[in-house]
This record gives sequence, structure tokens and C-alpha cells, in this order.
Amino acid sequence: MTRTGREKAGQVVTLAGMAAALPSVWQTVTHITDDSYRTPEVRDGAGHVQYHMAREALITAGSLAAVGIGVLSGPRRGGRLWGAMAAAGTGFVAAMWSGGPTTGVWAPNSKALAVHLASTTGLAAGIWLLRPERGCR
Repeated sequence: MTRTGREKAGQVVTLAGMAAALPSVWQTVTHITDDSYRTPEVRDGAGHVQYHMAREALITAGSLAAVGIGVLSGPRRGGRLWGAMAAAGTGFVAAMWSGGPTTGVWAPNSKALAVHLASTTGLAAGIWLLRPERGCR
């Protein structure tokens, strides 16, 4: 694959991975104001879980923004920017799958599992395709 072809494919696949993540991100955002996520028995207060949902949503926005900046930088993206983009993408993907080892629930349902798989695959493959050439690192 040519450098230009790899760049275009990487951009498309990465953006597709980001788009695939949006239903999961939206779900998290809706939990912020969902009264069923108020837990009066939590020692840190009834809104503590909602606070964590808000924090997660903002961290996610930052991670996806870093990936987006890397995508928009085009072929002039250097090794350091690509490294930051890869770290942000890896952090996002790790957070998306963190429920499995911590709670035993990898995704709440099959639709969520499909969203997690599609976004993980798109982000991982796309960011890998966007890596700088060996001489540009």
C-alpha cells in the first residue's frame, strides 16, 4: 500500500472507530442525569456515581479529541504526535473494556459488545495504519 493510500485508509478506519464508539459515549453521558444512577447508600453521596460518569465522559472527550487531532494532522504528523494519539486511543480502548476484569461484565448486552468491538477494531487498526514511516519517527 502506498503511503498516501495507507494515510487515507488510516484516517477512514480511525474515524469509523471513533464513530462506532459514539453510542457508548452517549450512553455514559445520559447516565449523568439519570436518577436511577443515584445511589443513596454510597458513603460519598447519592450523586457520586453520576460524578464518575461525568468525569468519564470528559476524559473520553479528551481522548477522542487527541486521536482526532492526530488524524487531522495528516501525513506531516510526527512520531511524538502519533505516540500521543496512540496513547489516547489505547487508554480509551482499555477503559471501554475495563468492566470485564473489574466487574465480570464485559458489556451489558450484545449491542454494546458489538459497539465495543467495532470501536476497538477501528481505533486500533486505524491508528496503526497512521503510524509514521520508519525514517520519520
